[in-house]
Amino acid sequence: MSVLPVGLSRVSNLLQSEATTQSVDGLQSQLATVEQQLSTGLAISQPSDNPAAASMIMQLNQTLNVRQTYASNMNSASSMLGETDSTLGDLTTLLQQAQTTASANVGTGVTASERNSAATVVQSVYNQILSIANQTYNGQYLFGDDGGQTQPFTESANGVLYNGTGQTLSNLDDDNTLLSYQVDGATLFGSLTGQVAGATDLAPTLSATTRLTDVSGAQNQGVRLGSVQISDGTVTKTVDLSSASSVGDVVNLINNAAVGSITASVSGNGITLTGTGSENITVTDVGGTTAADLGIATPSTGEGTGNPDVGSSINPKVTLLTPVADLRGGAGIDNSGIIITNGQSTKTITWSPTGTVQDVLNAINGAGLGVTAQINSAGTGINVLNATQGTDLQIGENGGSTATELGIRTFDTNTPLTQLNDGNGVQTAGASTPDFQITASNGSTFNVTLNGAATVQDVLTDINTATGGAVTATLATTGNGIVLTDTTGGGGTLTVTPENNSTAASELGLTAAASGNTITGTDTSGVASNGIFANLSKLVTALQTNDIDGITAASQGITNDMQRVSQTQGQTGAIEQELQERQTQLTQENETTQSFLSQLQDTNMTQAITQYQQLQTALEASYETASRSLGLSLLDFLD
Repeated sequence: MSVLPVGLSRVSNLLQSEATTQSVDGLQSQLATVEQQLSTGLAISQPSDNPAAASMIMQLNQTLNVRQTYASNMNSASSMLGETDSTLGDLTTLLQQAQTTASANVGTGVTASERNSAATVVQSVYNQILSIANQTYNGQYLFGDDGGQTQPFTESANGVLYNGTGQTLSNLDDDNTLLSYQVDGATLFGSLTGQVAGATDLAPTLSATTRLTDVSGAQNQGVRLGSVQISDGTVTKTVDLSSASSVGDVVNLINNAAVGSITASVSGNGITLTGTGSENITVTDVGGTTAADLGIATPSTGEGTGNPDVGSSINPKVTLLTPVADLRGGAGIDNSGIIITNGQSTKTITWSPTGTVQDVLNAINGAGLGVTAQINSAGTGINVLNATQGTDLQIGENGGSTATELGIRTFDTNTPLTQLNDGNGVQTAGASTPDFQITASNGSTFNVTLNGAATVQDVLTDINTATGGAVTATLATTGNGIVLTDTTGGGGTLTVTPENNSTAASELGLTAAASGNTITGTDTSGVASNGIFANLSKLVTALQTNDIDGITAASQGITNDMQRVSQTQGQTGAIEQELQERQTQLTQENETTQSFLSQLQDTNMTQAITQYQQLQTALEASYETASRSLGLSLLDFLD
């Protein structure tokens, strides 16, 4: 048995020294890291310490910062809502005072002098409420709009004008919730309640440049873009229309698909597909409603050989950019202009026939009459709002048919009688009993019965039928009202006399004196905004004039105002409560996030102290080992 020698190798002093130094340096580095963790309280000082944890810490801190913004938003909103709630309470108290004053002055035992004194009390309430309407909080009008810098209510000789837009302040309270925290002053105080709603569908023409967002679609659901399948009976292709933004884009995409000889074009207010005499056009939807929305969907069997696919109207909307000449299917609007009267102010308003709907709105809104013209929500016409409480808004013709064609004439043939006289209508004698008598200049008399009349046209018909053409009834060509024209040529005076205690003649404005052979009736079609200021003003006037019926009517209006304020205050309280719940929830979410964040970035002191002690012991041991192993003598250098 042989014995193999053991190979002994000698470790050089340099290698031994380097190994010892590396060990000591490593321990010192670890010890420095733990010392930093203990001094800063942070387990991670830089991303390289723990990249995964550092990334999570950054995300959590970002979440907390965003939530801090939400918390700040909610605190600001809560403060403003709290101030609003308190102010609404003051408003309710003042309205109750006005209501109590009205109730105390409707009895027959109250003298005219006492009512006149009560009017002073109501006027004081009026002034205080006007101050409340313009109250601010932290530089922001409580009942203004999101613009913030415009005083919402201003008083003029005509009444109280609302200057806001109706758009309220709102902010984000979480990633998906935009919450309004400002009360709409127009709604609260009853401004903009008087509206001339456009009675005419202005139906602009369709063109290739018409945006798909500006059409209601054949199903009045807009145009939901997707793919359609088009066939000529032989060739069938799927055409993706999802990239289209205008009607012209739809036409081009269909034409570029080159389905046989089929071509698309804009025709009328829709899209038409045309082929050759041998093609049977079929258009169907592919998992959507695009063809139906565009009005070009056909029966499954197609349109029949040689027949075009004539699409139904996709109902283009009125927009600010719509040319006036394109309205009413391209017939445009008469260019004579309109006459608007609001309270004591009257102006004639015109615009360029080559302009746009925006030009029409600008001309009306810039006239300084306290009215607001806008496109209605359906995009079919124009509405004009009376933004001034205490005035009657009237829109008439300027010798043409402009107001009628725009659908905003307040005294038109289609105007319901129930809308006249501030909504009180026209009271007739009823039961085939004459309401008034017309006496022509030749002495002829005609009894007019309005029983059953529902519109202004009905009144015109009843008068013309009763007089047999001796006296004709038409609408005024300038302004508004009914015009009676005597054709008998007599030497007397044309007159209208009420009969059977009927008030219809005066309520139709026909009690004016004749001028020559004509009676031009007054306009009783005024549209008023019956809000808080209007009702208080009516109460003041009724008290000053000792008008018991007027006091009662104004009192009822104030009752409605109080109900609206109470409802608004309830809604404000509900939003406040919702904000409090959101704040509580946000606080809980932050506590959870902070706890998780602490676990990731905060130093575990017990563990760190233990580790520190262990590293110190290890370092001391390394020093001891190094001193012994590196304690060299002369023999270490001998070969």
